[in-house]
This record gives sequence, structure tokens and C-alpha cells, in this order.
Amino acid sequence: MTSVRKLVEDYYEHIDSGRLAEAAQLMTDDVLLTFANAEPVTGRDAATASIQYVLDQCTSIEHSVFHWIEPHPAVDGTTEVLFEIRIQYYLKSGKELNIPGAVYATVDSDNKFTEQRLYGDLTQVFA
Repeated sequence: MTSVRKLVEDYYEHIDSGRLAEAAQLMTDDVLLTFANAEPVTGRDAATASIQYVLDQCTSIEHSVFHWIEPHPAVDGTTEVLFEIRIQYYLKSGKELNIPGAVYATVDSDNKFTEQRLYGDLTQVFA
């Protein structure tokens, strides 16, 4: 199960250091991504575009994972994981935000995300 924690850490490290293409490689081709109140998107390309849309609002971003709940096997052979997250946004407007959220994700046997549901209020990011 520690490999799932490492996957999460590597994923956010890639995003935080501007390597979205590398982060995308940690998703399955048919990943399902739900970003806050946005409609879910399916597929690596759509998920990457959704994440890029958020990143386009920022000069930089930093993710911190808190309150990790140990992963456990799901019925379909994936592993479920749940954790609290805080995201520091450095917006192009000069504003800095620190927004709490939660993530529910599933990971397949190849240690890639099959689904991510990110819950948080991103209203201020797009204001």
C-alpha cells in the first residue's frame, strides 16, 4: 500500500514542478476526473486539459497531503484512497490562496489513477 502513497506524492510533485505531462502518465488512458463542481471528464487528455485550465490561472501551485487514510482494496480490483489536501495557489493576479480539500481516488494494479474526485471550493481561483 505504500506504493499508492508514493504515487500520490509523485503525482503532486510533478504538478507542482510544472511537469504535467509526467503527472498525466500516472493516470490510465480512461481515467475519470472530477474537479470540484465541474462536470467529470473521461480520458487522460481531457483530465490533463482540466488540470491545465486550473494551472493557467497560476504562476505556481503547491499541494500538501494531510490526514491520509490507509488505502484498501475495492470490489473491482482497484485500490481506494482518501486524503485531505491543502493547495497553495499563487495566482497570476498576484493573489495567494490556501484552499483545503479532499480527494477520493482509485488506483489500478499498475499503480495508476483510474479515478480522482477532488472536492474543494475553487471559486476564488477563478474570481
